[in-house]
Amino acid sequence: TTAIIVDQERLGANARSTVGTVTDANALLRILFSRLGEPHVGPPSAFAFNVASVSAAGAIKVDRGKDTKAEKVTFNRTGGMCTRCEGLGRVSDFDLTALYDETKSIVDGAILIPGFSADGWYGRIYGNSGFFPGDKPISKFTKKQLDALLHHEAVRIKVDGVNVTYEGLIPRIQKSMLSKDVESLQPHVQRFVERAITFGVCPDCDGTRLSAAARSSKIEGRDIGELCRMQISDLAVWVRGLDEPSVAPLLGTLADTLDAFVDIGLGYLSLDRPSGTLSGGEAQRTKMIRH
Repeated sequence: TTAIIVDQERLGANARSTVGTVTDANALLRILFSRLGEPHVGPPSAFAFNVASVSAAGAIKVDRGKDTKAEKVTFNRTGGMCTRCEGLGRVSDFDLTALYDETKSIVDGAILIPGFSADGWYGRIYGNSGFFPGDKPISKFTKKQLDALLHHEAVRIKVDGVNVTYEGLIPRIQKSMLSKDVESLQPHVQRFVERAITFGVCPDCDGTRLSAAARSSKIEGRDIGELCRMQISDLAVWVRGLDEPSVAPLLGTLADTLDAFVDIGLGYLSLDRPSGTLSGGEAQRTKMIRH
């Protein structure tokens, strides 16, 4: 007999990880909506809040005998990510006084973010970026210079002879701290985030993390965001109430997956519950669903 040992460690720190994504439930729902959702908005990826829509165009050279021709190539990927919150379901408001001391210059330690001390690597990058004077108090910055400090997009620059990536403080924080579950951060970083950042429900997607197109497609009057918010025990009943022979095997697999939650006492959860908020026991039982 094969034995599977399931620990009680938490389910990762990815801020986009939910009960539905760490099991097969979300993937099955996305397939279901790509088949039955009205109006039809695209493949399963069109209902994935961790997939952004991408469009690109270019040209490639094709050799045909002695001739070489340039052919136009286009690429389109339909994702379900809300562009406002980037699939997080929440937006953040930064208290700038917690990010920097405007009476000081960068080289004198104006940046108050953990890991950004003036004599550290990040302090050297920002102090020598060239987008603003590192030896001038931030209160003396022009509007353009302050915008470069806070919001500049990622670019390659050279500092002390080394090629590095420079980007504004806010996108840097979003990538290094807010892309993870806050509780997984080191205690001093947690305290900074709690002090400097206020979180609110994304007004565009109402916290569902999904694009307007993904939310417009419905089955029996419900969109995928609504279903993911339902208590799993209620969602299992709803799924078993669907009668569509063309996707009968899919419905059966989805219903069995949801019933498995109920059978091990997790029917009170919802698929949109962030996995990082589960207790050790809940995380352990959720992992059992995957096996």
